[in-house]
Amino acid sequence: MSMTTRRRLLALLASAPIAASALPAWAQAAKTLTVGIVSDPVTLDPAMMGSFFEISVQYNLFEPLVHVRPDLTIEPGLASVETPDPLTYNFALKPNLTFHDGTPIDAAAAKANFDRVFDPALGSPRRSELAPVDTVTVTGPLTFTIKLKAPYAPLLQVLSNRAGMLVSPTAVKALGADFATKAVGAGPYKLVSWTKNAELVLEAFPGYWRGPAPIERVVFRPIADETVRLANLRSGTVQLVDAVPAQSVSQLAREASVTLKQAPGLGFNAFSFNTTRAPFDNIKIRQAFTTAIDKQAILRAVYFGTGAIASGGIPPSMAWAHDAAFAPYKPSVDAAKKLLAEAGVTAPVPVTITVTNSPVQVRTAEVLQAQANAAGFKVEIKQIDATSLITVLRQKDFDLCMSPWSGRTDPDGNLFNYFTKTGPNNFMGYQSDKVTDLLEKARSAPVQADRAKLYREAEAQIAADAPMLFLTFPATLQASTKALEWLQYPDGAFRLQFAKLG
Repeated sequence: MSMTTRRRLLALLASAPIAASALPAWAQAAKTLTVGIVSDPVTLDPAMMGSFFEISVQYNLFEPLVHVRPDLTIEPGLASVETPDPLTYNFALKPNLTFHDGTPIDAAAAKANFDRVFDPALGSPRRSELAPVDTVTVTGPLTFTIKLKAPYAPLLQVLSNRAGMLVSPTAVKALGADFATKAVGAGPYKLVSWTKNAELVLEAFPGYWRGPAPIERVVFRPIADETVRLANLRSGTVQLVDAVPAQSVSQLAREASVTLKQAPGLGFNAFSFNTTRAPFDNIKIRQAFTTAIDKQAILRAVYFGTGAIASGGIPPSMAWAHDAAFAPYKPSVDAAKKLLAEAGVTAPVPVTITVTNSPVQVRTAEVLQAQANAAGFKVEIKQIDATSLITVLRQKDFDLCMSPWSGRTDPDGNLFNYFTKTGPNNFMGYQSDKVTDLLEKARSAPVQADRAKLYREAEAQIAADAPMLFLTFPATLQASTKALEWLQYPDGAFRLQFAKLG
């Protein structure tokens, strides 16, 4: 070996570790993406999901029958669909696909999923979402037909979400109650491990119908503190975060190492009144509290001008049904006091506001507290852990409790489950025959303009009854390191099969 060759070899060997050490730790891993999320999921079973905190994970573990695009249009997922008439939906599953455990994805498996959801013993929130379904019939090895009792305009949008996410019937039987923590789906990633409140680890599923995801491994880490979450993003410890605090938007937009994305969302920020007990079993007291709140002040103080004020559950992103002029309550301390007097209240009304212990929710509660106290209420704030929220709501263990909704691609998904008498998200205990009737008609009306009229009438009645304190329509605010390419969806859910690490 010549002296020149030896020098080149020594130089190459010496430079190798320096080059590797110059790379961030996450880039040295085998295409591993670490995602900082607000909170752990409550469950990994899509049939039982009822919390906002599953949204970051759900589309990575599970594949729905049909997909919704970022523009809210529908495309095939595990299946294609034809609708020969308003009551008939014929599905054809893609051939030669399996769940993560090797169980075939066939028509029998699809029907088993629907049968499971329809079983009252399971208590699935999906049962209400699929209430218009009359029968699910297997018509061939890979084909099945859904027949409806009445036209149901949002069906395909519903099936693009949790109700259409198929799980392995084999795993359901084998795992029993453990399925909630060891779920087996057909999404782009399969579960490796879940250490609660620490990390949820997924790896790319080779049999995914679109082909293996470019990123081989995904680690979700719950980081409740928004300051810590952003610090981890800036350092590259995590490469993607699911909730950017509104006050950080302007700064992040100027940072060269970060990609900030924002879009109008599908959901709403709101608080449920417990209408089943004092003080909010009295409509005048609910109206008084609502009248005391200056939503514009909350938009400025808490959301730093991002998003928009909400007076109902249909956001501007659903332009065909949203009424921009709808503003039934004008904030007024004097008007709120008058309503309390009409309710027969002579002393400050004690109220507890329940929120999760995130800074944005605590700030919201503090603004509500100050505004309501000025109008004749005596407000205390109760903070709970994020994973406890859905239990508190379902048990109605609150006076006024935060009830954020990530939103759906159709107004039905934002209103029906919350405001019909038996809706699974009717945490308020709200009972209105009129609203239930309007929302039932709206979901079956074949003409979109007719549906819009029904929704506006329903929202007017909901506002008059005031079972929920609507505050804002949030913008979807998310951020990543520059090296990550990813698609943002209005619902804020991550679909990481479309992401790539540069």
